[in-house]
Amino acid sequence: MKPWLLIPGDWRRPGNKESFQLYWCEKSQLGCIHPLPELKKIASFYEIDEYYTHHADSTDSDSSSSISLFDKLRTHLAWRFDRGVDVTSQWWKQQFGTASYSILEIGCANGELMAELQADGHKVWGVEPDRQALVLAQQRDLDVFYGTAESLPPEVKSRQYDMIVMNHVLEHTRDPLLALQNAMNLLVDGGKLVMEVPNNSCIGLKSSGVAWMHLDVPRHLYFFTPQSFRAICEKVGFEIISTEFNGYYRQFTNSWIDEERNIFNLFNSMEFHRTVKPKENSKVQAWNLLLKTIFAADENKYDSIRVVAKKP
Repeated sequence: MKPWLLIPGDWRRPGNKESFQLYWCEKSQLGCIHPLPELKKIASFYEIDEYYTHHADSTDSDSSSSISLFDKLRTHLAWRFDRGVDVTSQWWKQQFGTASYSILEIGCANGELMAELQADGHKVWGVEPDRQALVLAQQRDLDVFYGTAESLPPEVKSRQYDMIVMNHVLEHTRDPLLALQNAMNLLVDGGKLVMEVPNNSCIGLKSSGVAWMHLDVPRHLYFFTPQSFRAICEKVGFEIISTEFNGYYRQFTNSWIDEERNIFNLFNSMEFHRTVKPKENSKVQAWNLLLKTIFAADENKYDSIRVVAKKP
């Protein structure tokens, strides 16, 4: 691995003065933070009131600034050319039908997806390491227990599951291979794993640099492309059934642009700014990104990758 990006701080916790070095392996298309933060420090990275899992409703909004006619045109074009679909109960029915399954969601956040699946007749269990999100999930009367993908609680290790969901979880783990092996061990033969991570082949990353929202260092510890994401699943023994891409329209909303401008301004004010050279997002830059990506290959267009994999 070679030095890749120097992240001058934690944009969600501007009072933190620690910088973070990311490394990248071109051959395997895998990145990571080095050194990895100590386990006892990781919990503090999520002690943020406005973190998206700390609210009962995690729906995105685009009310951060006034929406002009050009804003509406930009987002409408992005929406028209967006074929990505979130993991919802509707997506689940299209993929797996209406049969009832036993489902474990590792990193279930506030339990929003679990509640949807339970309402559709599935038996659901969850694991969540973020205490604030855990409380919200338990308030939905869901069976959610404290733990991590690498250190699962005994309450969920005592049974096996038809399906396991890990939605934007693997990039948060200190040991992604162990996390995947744990998932493999808990699946029945032929059971399926549904997993999504940020896509570091996305042109949006090249456009915004260290200010790209989906880097989210130091909460994200590993960085994948479609190649490395499929490879790490196969290394553990999973068979890849399908690869999907998600997250296009949101890259062109005012709220996304404003957030990346906030990250840029924070990083640019830090003493490392001459080394980092962050790129400032703007509505003009968003139009340029739209023109570069609207007909681009999916692996370069979307900000997230999803795989459905099977235990042999």
